Amino acid sequence: MLSKEQLFSTRITFLFLVFGITFLNAQIQVSTDLNVITSLKSNATMYVAGDEVHSIDYILKNEGNLNFRPLKDFKNNYGFTKDHLWIKFEIENVSNEDLFAYLQTARPITDVATFYEIGHNEVISLQKSGDVIPFQEKSVRNRKSVFKVFIPSNSTLSGIIHLKSDGEVVMLPLDLIPTDYFLETTYKEQMFYGLFYGILFMAFIVYLFFYFGLKDVAFAYYSLYVFFIALMQFSLDGFFHQYITPNGGWLSNYAVLLTALLSLLFFVKYGSEFLGVKKQNKWLYNSYLGMCLVILIALGALVVIPGFLSITYPIANAIGLVVLVQALTTLVYYRKKEISVDPSFVMGISFLVFGFIVFILNNFNAVESSFFTDNGAKFGIGLEITFLSISMSKRIRTLRMENEKNQLLALQRAEDMNEIKSSFISNISHELRTPLNLIMGVAHSLKEKKQEKEIGEKCELILNSSENLLGHIDDILDFTVIEKGNQELKQCPFNISTAIQKVLDENQLKAKQKGLDFNIDIPSNLPGRIIGDRLKLIRIIDHLLDNSIKFTSTGKVTFNLRYRIEEESKFYLNLEVSDSGTGITKEKMSTIFEAFTKKSFLDKREFSGLGLGLFIVKNYVDLHNGTIDIKNNEGGGTKFNVNLVLGYDAELNTTLVDKDEEEAYDLDGARILLVEDNKMNQQVIKLMAKKWKNTTLSIANNGKEGLDLLCREDFDIVLMDLQMPVMDGFEAIAMIRGGKVSSKVTNIPIVVLTADSTDKTRKEIFRLGVNDYATKPINCKLVYRKISRSLTFKKAS
Repeated sequence: MLSKEQLFSTRITFLFLVFGITFLNAQIQVSTDLNVITSLKSNATMYVAGDEVHSIDYILKNEGNLNFRPLKDFKNNYGFTKDHLWIKFEIENVSNEDLFAYLQTARPITDVATFYEIGHNEVISLQKSGDVIPFQEKSVRNRKSVFKVFIPSNSTLSGIIHLKSDGEVVMLPLDLIPTDYFLETTYKEQMFYGLFYGILFMAFIVYLFFYFGLKDVAFAYYSLYVFFIALMQFSLDGFFHQYITPNGGWLSNYAVLLTALLSLLFFVKYGSEFLGVKKQNKWLYNSYLGMCLVILIALGALVVIPGFLSITYPIANAIGLVVLVQALTTLVYYRKKEISVDPSFVMGISFLVFGFIVFILNNFNAVESSFFTDNGAKFGIGLEITFLSISMSKRIRTLRMENEKNQLLALQRAEDMNEIKSSFISNISHELRTPLNLIMGVAHSLKEKKQEKEIGEKCELILNSSENLLGHIDDILDFTVIEKGNQELKQCPFNISTAIQKVLDENQLKAKQKGLDFNIDIPSNLPGRIIGDRLKLIRIIDHLLDNSIKFTSTGKVTFNLRYRIEEESKFYLNLEVSDSGTGITKEKMSTIFEAFTKKSFLDKREFSGLGLGLFIVKNYVDLHNGTIDIKNNEGGGTKFNVNLVLGYDAELNTTLVDKDEEEAYDLDGARILLVEDNKMNQQVIKLMAKKWKNTTLSIANNGKEGLDLLCREDFDIVLMDLQMPVMDGFEAIAMIRGGKVSSKVTNIPIVVLTADSTDKTRKEIFRLGVNDYATKPINCKLVYRKISRSLTFKKAS
């Protein structure tokens, strides 16, 4: 704080200065009480030497003959120039104390700024500044073109300043700044610039991350635009020379123009991409492309043509004006066409346009130089970054919402595709099982007649091929269920010995056909019944045995079974399948349980199959919370070891004892209604019914015919297909159970015969109230038992 005496002295000094400047044109008088910036322009004169290169000695000797004009006749902004400028002035210290201050001249990017202190027509001292010399060689190591001034008490300082630029705008401030005030101002400027450039740098980093995250090229263009506009201001303020190119050189000289043109290029690309100009107007889009081409040509000429540097400054400013006009034209066009543009984007561009117009007009000397006009670009950029950041945040939100919408659509499409795939699998299963039903039914019928040995052998071939095809169909269905994640374990009692023996017999026959030994080791005291999923256990054993037989050419296949019962409710089952085949490579071990893989990718057709067997095994084992291990035998071949946990009920094994008795096939006068549209399937059931004693079979071709027959005639049981024309099985079952046919048939036993073996279908038919179901191809014994069981339950109820 200044004392009252100092304040009074300052005011007196200020009035004296004004008075002196008014009546004296020879020199400026100052005192040590100087505490404000004092302009020396009213006293100074300037000689414009053009492109003539003079030494200071020449200037001193010919001072009277040179056209030195008052500096106040020139505007503070001299404009784009390569001229050599010589400015002379005098400062008188009227106080009794020495004066220390700083003299500020030109802009930070001025190439040459030299201060000569003159005494008796000779140079007393020399100070240098400018960005063509190394920063360390500046007399005052500051980004600005400033010099230290020392004036002894009651003495006068005579000075001459030489300025030279490479074509950039030259400013002509000639300000004497008190030392303390200069240091304080420098500190505040550093704080302001640190905040300004920090915000720009953070914007560059943030939007670059958004680009890599969202893959929207608008973020990349905007990020690069912010980066180069920051570098341009960094260069104009002298920081580029101070911190990046302290030794000067080519990059230091070209930094302003390079960064300015690159920022304009990315601004044009950003505007075109953000506004979607390509989609809205072809001619407008071509103008953006043309502007990019112009900027690239200017960049190329700047780098390739040495003499192009000086004229590039006004060209770059002119391009900047055109780019801003182009942006405004686009916004006006969008407004006229009622095309939606984010208001924040409009505000940001407006501030940028206003700031740069002021800045460029100042460069062209169209407006007076002032703090506001000198820093117009900074104000415009700061406000533009703020509003465009708001606009970009809205774009991020829009992209996120679009991404979420696309994800929902993709999820819906995936679900639709799963439904389509499931429907396709169900349909293809139905279409394949239907002819197989006839083939296997006829083959069974012919085989059982045993009239000729040759016919029996051919029937056996037909049955084996059909069972192989049926196995592949089951694999596809299993894979589909596993892929959808809908698989589940059934917990039903079943005879483990009977179930395992059947699959062992089938695989023993395969081994015999290949000339392999088939060894079986099963404990004799295996329980009669356990609780679990009979079908999945059979599939695990069957796939393991089939895999070993398939990849074993000579030698043997061995099946071992071990078990233990704990807590009288858990049945721990250990299965081991080993062979003497080719074994599995270490590379293949890691993928052996993946879908559609075989022993080797080079198998081609050497080994048959779909490559789904071990994939299904692994998933079924996991479903049991069990384990499966695989390793190569020392003597060759592989060994699979499976551990499963199933349920056990001791009471069940004492009360339910299986009887291996011969089937009588006597249905005791049962009247059966078959509802089936396929003629081949009708023939198969007819062949089966001929073997069932005391049985009457009637046939309906669709659900509607079936319901009509139920109304007219009495039946004991219905065999119902599901996929039929006119009325399908689902609708027919629902009407029967709903009492819409006749009250006397509401509880009639219904056994579904279908080619659709999916869990979804099974759940749906039991929900509708059927008694049982069997999948096609139909097994004669199985169907008979299901009919017999359903009739028994009817009589019991």
